[in-house]
Amino acid sequence: MLQASVFQRLGRSNARLIAARDLGEGFGLAHWSNLRDRVEYENDRCHVLSLYTEGGTASRRADRPVSGTGFPGALTLMPQGARSDWQIEGAFAFQHLYIPDAALRAFAAEVLEASPGRVALPEVTYAEDATLRRLLCALAVEADPTVARAGLNAVMHHLLTAPGWLGLRQGPLAGGLAPRVLRRLRAAVEEEPEAPHRLADLAALAGLSEFHFHRAFRASTGLTPQAWVERMRIRRAEALIAARLPLAEVAAACGFAHHSHLTRAFRKARGMTPSEWRARTAAP
Repeated sequence: MLQASVFQRLGRSNARLIAARDLGEGFGLAHWSNLRDRVEYENDRCHVLSLYTEGGTASRRADRPVSGTGFPGALTLMPQGARSDWQIEGAFAFQHLYIPDAALRAFAAEVLEASPGRVALPEVTYAEDATLRRLLCALAVEADPTVARAGLNAVMHHLLTAPGWLGLRQGPLAGGLAPRVLRRLRAAVEEEPEAPHRLADLAALAGLSEFHFHRAFRASTGLTPQAWVERMRIRRAEALIAARLPLAEVAAACGFAHHSHLTRAFRKARGMTPSEWRARTAAP
């Protein structure tokens, strides 16, 4: 999260950081306040979804004609690659959700069975959406990481499919794996997360050469096969950790070489250790 260019730019402005949370896998949540400022963003590292929580009626876009000003509950979406310039005359507070592009494309492939190449979030300024506002407010106070992960998935689903956002371009894109092949691969890893699942094994299951499989898999999921398998293992580990299994057993059951290997991979994926995840997760 701290690598997000919007986050860095705000840190050099008059804005004051109220709170920040690392949600894992590159997702981050920050709550800011600002007063009488001019802020220019070059948003080149992630998608940023903004919610005005207090005030905002004296905030406006300075780089393009946009009718009206901000208001409490206003939503703004700044896609990766977008530039914007904001004039702020009065006090207000706002929440930012930082969404990594790779995670959004992987979600589109895994959940919506859509090619990652179809993901194209629109630039939105001062929208009203009660569902999205509720999801962001819930994320801001949710301590249980499993519930927070479900909330992130709901936000991504909404951005990609809901009227007014529709972040998926229409029409199929060629070059990837068929959905039935991806389902077959997913089932194989879910049934035996402890198995090696080497590139050659997955390619054979898909009926392709390793070279063509790797290219088609990347086009279909936005991830390498190795990164995708590790994501699946981490998800399985989440459930076993929450079920209070010893961490050595979790590591063995999910294909990690040992407890330390699990800890390193889990911290990288979720922004906390397995022990911290377990402490914050409600007992089943």
